[in-house]
Amino acid sequence: MSKPGDDLEKIVEIIERSISPTAKIEQNVFLPILTSVEGHTTQCDIVIRNGNPPRETLTLVEVQDRNSKVDINTFRGWLGKIDDVGAQHLICVSRKEFPSSIKEKASQHGSKIFLVTLKELSPERIPLEFISFIFQYRHLDIKSIKSIRPFVAPGQIEKLGLKPMAHNLDEKAWSLDRKNMISLLDICKIKINVEENISGSSRYTEGSGNLSFSLTDGEELFYGHNGELVRIGLECEFEWGIEYAEIPMSVASYEQDKHGALAWLFEVTHNSKSGLVSVKLPVVKSDNGKYEILDSIINSQFEYAVDVIPANHKPYKSA
Repeated sequence: MSKPGDDLEKIVEIIERSISPTAKIEQNVFLPILTSVEGHTTQCDIVIRNGNPPRETLTLVEVQDRNSKVDINTFRGWLGKIDDVGAQHLICVSRKEFPSSIKEKASQHGSKIFLVTLKELSPERIPLEFISFIFQYRHLDIKSIKSIRPFVAPGQIEKLGLKPMAHNLDEKAWSLDRKNMISLLDICKIKINVEENISGSSRYTEGSGNLSFSLTDGEELFYGHNGELVRIGLECEFEWGIEYAEIPMSVASYEQDKHGALAWLFEVTHNSKSGLVSVKLPVVKSDNGKYEILDSIINSQFEYAVDVIPANHKPYKSA
């Protein structure tokens, strides 16, 4: 079971890996407490190891993914981990600005403590040459199967038995190419042209469709029964629904005190009819001045089709 903030910890790990490409970086690590006589450990969000023993440098990264500021007691707990595990540096990451008391305390430790804030950028703070992304979401759902009429060639009914449709509609019992098995719901989805049924920035469209497979010509359909594929004819009517959304992604800068933006994080969360889907893209600026997407983290508990494209609508990637 993932805990709240795991996504942001993963994003921070990806960004820090781009900053220190030769370092060994791990997420959710339990390090031994040096003073413990019973072998106790302490959990660290991210651990960065630079160099090799006996000249290895250990950096801890602690991440708070909340809509509240890091309080001084939490910060003191992070400071305590440095001594507990013998680390040389601590990076503190928060979505909210650090209080002045924490900034003062960090400054007293010189270059041992780094404060990093994910600052959401308002439109007026985004540079003119900066990239932007649009999240496009598409989800096709077969709402119901209204009628199913299968039929076979003479002499084939014995191979299929008396109840050829005795299975779930999402069971992979069908094939269009004699190789790959798919469900009847998958076949219905193939017959719907999603692009022809979406328009505008966000909408939900419903409609009806039908499948027609003959036994003599046209596209072939096969039914798997007792380990054998039998060609089958089919007439089927169904109802479908398509949800479409197009949403600009918000952007936050990954800013370290006195060093400015080290990276940027593009984010979007869409509450679709099927449930929540979220996308996160960490971006850095390369040595040649171009912006580079380091990775993508997409969370959803259902099937989806997602495009993340630049604002000028030149396709970037699909998932």
